[in-house]
Amino acid sequence: MKVAIIGLARSGYAAAKLALSLGYSVKVSDGCNGTHMSEEAFRELERKAEELRLLGASVEIGTHSDECVKGVDVVIASPGVPDTAKPIKIAKSENIPVINEVEFAVRQTKAKIIAITGTNGKTTTTTLIGHILNYANIPAIVAGNIGQALCGVVEKATSQKYLVVELSSFQLETMENFHPDIAIWLNLTPDHLDRHGTMGNYAAAKGKMFMNMNSDDWAVIWNHDREITKPFIENTGVKTVWIDETGKWKQTPENSYKMSCDNGELVSVFNGVKQLHGQFSNLNLKGDHNITNMLAAISVARILRIPNHILNEALVQFHGLPHRLEFIAEKNGIKFVNDSKATNIDAVIKALESVEKPISLIAGGYDKGGDFTPLINFVKEKVNKLVLIGDAAPMLNEVFKNIENKVVVRSMKEAVEAAATNIPHGTTVLLAPGCASFDMYDNFEKRGEDFSKCVLTGA
Repeated sequence: MKVAIIGLARSGYAAAKLALSLGYSVKVSDGCNGTHMSEEAFRELERKAEELRLLGASVEIGTHSDECVKGVDVVIASPGVPDTAKPIKIAKSENIPVINEVEFAVRQTKAKIIAITGTNGKTTTTTLIGHILNYANIPAIVAGNIGQALCGVVEKATSQKYLVVELSSFQLETMENFHPDIAIWLNLTPDHLDRHGTMGNYAAAKGKMFMNMNSDDWAVIWNHDREITKPFIENTGVKTVWIDETGKWKQTPENSYKMSCDNGELVSVFNGVKQLHGQFSNLNLKGDHNITNMLAAISVARILRIPNHILNEALVQFHGLPHRLEFIAEKNGIKFVNDSKATNIDAVIKALESVEKPISLIAGGYDKGGDFTPLINFVKEKVNKLVLIGDAAPMLNEVFKNIENKVVVRSMKEAVEAAATNIPHGTTVLLAPGCASFDMYDNFEKRGEDFSKCVLTGA
């Protein structure tokens, strides 16, 4: 088998290592020349290239040559590689199959698969499911769009294990044969429109998760999105668990599997059997938006028939993740909260709803094509100071032109200093960018770490 791997970030590197371990002939091409990444990240890219060369792969970085996909049997594209990339165009023109790293990975395993997608909450839900399964002594490996690439773990995933896989729309849009045993759709709000163009295309990418499922499988879906998801599941025969955190079921299709939060109590009903899973307010995962994430994870436990006392113990033991409404410090009556993972408008709204006013908001970064006008009223209501940062700052400055107390800065250090200066006692300085991080950082984690460092060492 001859394969070409396009992209040498986390996914491409893992795919190349897996292909080499299978004895395949491997070509790798990454067009990055270091212009849009840190020097440290580019050095890491070069290190990976040299390692793969020593293992027998042909690797080019800094350009995509015309030869990078010539003569191969299949092209494996990393999630960040769009259809418009030169190697993908060449492959399609020559009828060479193009798959993504996740699909390549699942072809090498017989493990059961739990797949999670949605605009927001994927990582929290994926991590919580992995935590519950392992707590219940059900072997589970968490991978995908979180932590480790799927290709890096499939060789450990036997038929006795579960793969708990977080999937982005970038990973799903090129799926053809992917078939999870349980598929979770958390929500859909505007995001990544710079890549997908329209909300219809964005939804269609997410919906590919269900296309090969059947009556032996389970779908877990947010009730609010039932009309969006209907075209993707109506002919599959999947057993469907509907989540409605408000407990309002009047418009929900008749079925036997429901999840809700009734007067703060997490509740599941499977085949008429009702189980209680504790008051959400007593758990460590905070923010009302996490109710849906918690209910989705609980539904997996019900599907797998995990005893309720073990499930409830696991829920109590779970803590939130870094960079998601993470409390960093309180200094001189000012709280600092890191929500660097809030990379779209809906996530910023949820952050503003979760934090008591007054708020000093740090926003901006790499614009993904979102419409920020829905944020205006939220900012007017809850934000007493707005600090704008990154490439999107000029655009945001225009969007929020009627907000008087705002400032544009050039660095995170300046942002933290400006956000914490001349604000009332009791204010929360909130990093909720509403944008990707790629203009200034390699990822949202680096951005959150820089915010935390600036808070702890300076502000």
